[in-house]
Amino acid sequence: MSSFCELVKFEYKKILRKRSTIIVLLLGILLTAISSVGTLLGNYYVEGKVFESNYDGMKKDREYRRSLSGRVINSSFLSEAIAAYSHIPPTDGIYVHTNEYQQYARPYSEISNIIRKVYGVDNLKQMASITEENLNNFYAIRQNMVERIIENTAMSEKEKTNSINLSRKVKTPFIYSYTGGYTRFFAQMYTTAILICFICTICISPLFAGEYSDRMDSLIFSSKYGKNKMICAKLFTGISFTILLNIAITIASYITIMMFYGWEGSSSPIQLFLPLSIAPFTMGQVALLYFIVVLFGNILSSTLVMVLSAKLKSPFIVLVIMTAITIIPGFVKVSENVLWMYHLYNLIPVNMFNFDNIISIFSIDFLGLVIQPYELILSFAILASITLLPFAYKSFRI
Repeated sequence: MSSFCELVKFEYKKILRKRSTIIVLLLGILLTAISSVGTLLGNYYVEGKVFESNYDGMKKDREYRRSLSGRVINSSFLSEAIAAYSHIPPTDGIYVHTNEYQQYARPYSEISNIIRKVYGVDNLKQMASITEENLNNFYAIRQNMVERIIENTAMSEKEKTNSINLSRKVKTPFIYSYTGGYTRFFAQMYTTAILICFICTICISPLFAGEYSDRMDSLIFSSKYGKNKMICAKLFTGISFTILLNIAITIASYITIMMFYGWEGSSSPIQLFLPLSIAPFTMGQVALLYFIVVLFGNILSSTLVMVLSAKLKSPFIVLVIMTAITIIPGFVKVSENVLWMYHLYNLIPVNMFNFDNIISIFSIDFLGLVIQPYELILSFAILASITLLPFAYKSFRI
């Protein structure tokens, strides 16, 4: 066991002693920090003039929303928001820079978004026309809207029933809370996941292929028993490096975002962000689930990198192939009307990082067992990674 640990330690030294690795890691941390708060940079312009800085705008919205936190979303709260928006004068253009919006309506911007989604309204006039009876039936109308969306999908009746049953587990009434830190974290996590994927590819691609370019392969293969242990150490190093990097970069992103946007909101329902979501989860639970999915998606990606590294004997070719696998899916769309193809397409590692594929209205009937998309993604990532590891082992051993 001690010899195996020494081999792992040796593999880590080979990764970390490279100047390119240090540069990539430092650059990754820097890009994570910058992108996490990138939306706070610059200004918001109206007719070519600075209206307010993005940072000041975030702080103003944060204080407005904190002042409303703790209130139950009910008919009186919704009426209050609609009344605030009624002060805005009729306009066909952008109204957020009007004095009336800033003075009366801006604190209720998130409530307005919830109203628009639940009642299916597009403009201020339609929002003002919502009757008191409909406001009193907010949660029933919301549930009807959710079920209507589910019924209009291409899911089977069994899958639709499961999604509807899951949506009915969402706890109501909703308690409004400021959740700016978590909503920013959700938006940032895809970028963070892609960044981690590229860093892992750059650092792990020489793990096997580097032995050929350094002409160390013959020395390793000449060992009767050591080569098996060496290969296992390399595989362990690749997986553990991916796990540690995911944890480190995600924590850095999370802390950076929360320091600027605010820490509260972990126990708030995800429906404050996605009003028609069927997931009975809190913001904190979704954030943890998102991290886990990204982690196993990157483990699968790193496992594929090690297979290619052992087979192709060139870190550069591995990097080219993995870059193509990561970038090309972003330019390809698969229709939700062909669900088996849609779900299959989402099992590509880079597509696992999409937030919409984790918190989805879909249920999946897989061999008689109805599961959620994130359960399919996690199961596939684990099983595919376990399946690919022996291929990496055999490809280098041969």
